[in-house]
Amino acid sequence: MTSEDPQEEFSIHWIRDLVDKVVERDPDEYLIVTGKSMSGSVHIGFMKEIIIADVIKRELQVLGKKAKTVFISDDYDPIRSFPPSLTLSPDEYMGVPYSDAPDPHGCCESLSAHWTNELVEAFPEFGADPEVVLQSKLYETKEMIDAVRICLEHTETIREILVEYVARDFDDKQKAEYIESMKTWYPASVICPECGRLQSGGKGSIVPNRVTAYDKENDEVSYKCAHCGHSDTGKLDKLRLKLSWRVDWPAKWHVMQTTCEPAGKDHAVKGGSYDTGLEMSRRVFGWSGPVKVPFEWVRLAGRDMGTSKGNVFTPRSWLNIAPSELFRYMVLRTDLEKANNIQTDLIPDLVDIYETFERTYYGLDDVDSEKQDFAKVLYPNTEVRPVSDEYIPKLSFKFAVVTSQLQEILSEDTILERCYDVLKKQHNLTDISTETKALIPTRLSRALHWVKEFGSARDIVEVPENVPADIISTFTDDDKHFLSKLVEVLHIDELDEDEIQSSIFNTAREVDIKPKRAFLLLYRILISRKSGPRLGPFLKLLGNDWVLERIRSVL
Repeated sequence: MTSEDPQEEFSIHWIRDLVDKVVERDPDEYLIVTGKSMSGSVHIGFMKEIIIADVIKRELQVLGKKAKTVFISDDYDPIRSFPPSLTLSPDEYMGVPYSDAPDPHGCCESLSAHWTNELVEAFPEFGADPEVVLQSKLYETKEMIDAVRICLEHTETIREILVEYVARDFDDKQKAEYIESMKTWYPASVICPECGRLQSGGKGSIVPNRVTAYDKENDEVSYKCAHCGHSDTGKLDKLRLKLSWRVDWPAKWHVMQTTCEPAGKDHAVKGGSYDTGLEMSRRVFGWSGPVKVPFEWVRLAGRDMGTSKGNVFTPRSWLNIAPSELFRYMVLRTDLEKANNIQTDLIPDLVDIYETFERTYYGLDDVDSEKQDFAKVLYPNTEVRPVSDEYIPKLSFKFAVVTSQLQEILSEDTILERCYDVLKKQHNLTDISTETKALIPTRLSRALHWVKEFGSARDIVEVPENVPADIISTFTDDDKHFLSKLVEVLHIDELDEDEIQSSIFNTAREVDIKPKRAFLLLYRILISRKSGPRLGPFLKLLGNDWVLERIRSVL
């Protein structure tokens, strides 16, 4: 999403079409499920899946249906790679389930719990409240153990499905080799009771501890550990088993009775893992499986993000610089199968776009009926909290960017007073409501984080304690004459920002220097640069007394 906001990008049909499809299932309770492997800090892109699920739930509830969302933390997956931030020893923990590895940060009961908690703690701030299910705990339930048993009993059917779906694009040689390998393949692996691993090796050289035989009559599983060589036969319900990932998904659908699950394009492509899972749902578990909801990824500045690669911009990273409502808006405003591109350098413009959209919902701007209808459907789904009956004015993000950088020279009370003044003028208010005031500190904090991390040189405002001597030495007599006259003007009256701007122009003409030179002088005195924020509002923000003292210091 760029700072432009063309009407043709608006699309609300996906919400209505999708909910119509989900409603047809008519269960006692609609279950919209999401899931993520806990292989590192989870990037902001995953929140698209969470938000899609949340909107489906909200729309079902509007229709009077019983619905809830569930997030499954796939913490039972084995460690296949080590992101740059992970300090555990690969020799010791490669192939161990994330739920069994210790938390090197020392704050949680396991490595997976650390990353799960980091993600889950952000859900409420993005307006989502899914029930959290740990995959490792799910595999301890009778229902999941039964599902594993069903899969082992239907091994031959699962082999046929995988040959049909996985090998469809192989050449003759690859297909023959794959079919041969599947003759002894079983859909589950065993966590070795000796070394605690589910597999040997990492990405590119993985060998799972695959089940080697299943005795249905005695419900016994044989296996051999690919890492330490331990082999044994034991009762299925006494061993720790995990289904292969293409089988694990439909098994969880069956156990949870999932009505609907969103999936990224890598899984949702025609003939991909989602379609494979739906086929297993039909032929192994005897039901249709969930409604498939494909979506495109979220990219960061045109680049794909990856948890295990360490290319991560987390939900918390977003909340540090922008409101969660903006992210929900970016995700929901276009068709799900269109990519979203986060351009962090454009956050101030994007906040403006969202808050203009918000004004449209409340009927405060004169826009066409199509935009009004769009806002009526979409705005409630972008909001994190119940929609307010009345519009709550927001401090301009761009004003907050400048103001937040002046905390070393202006007191907290002064900054808040300046914010109140700007809000009154911007929104034509006589008083500032408690709700509006409560939003200001967060807006200032986000603006400051944004400018420090993503702002350009033009956005950064640094006011040195004193005007450097090498700048003062460049001032001519004409320059000082202009500054003296401006002091007289500013000293007499308390001017508003537009009057200050006009006074600078008028004073420059009066003493016969070019306005461009006048503005240059003031920027150099204030921030030691040749340009900066619009001068009228900036001088008003700094305050008359401070500005007068600053100018006098160079005369």
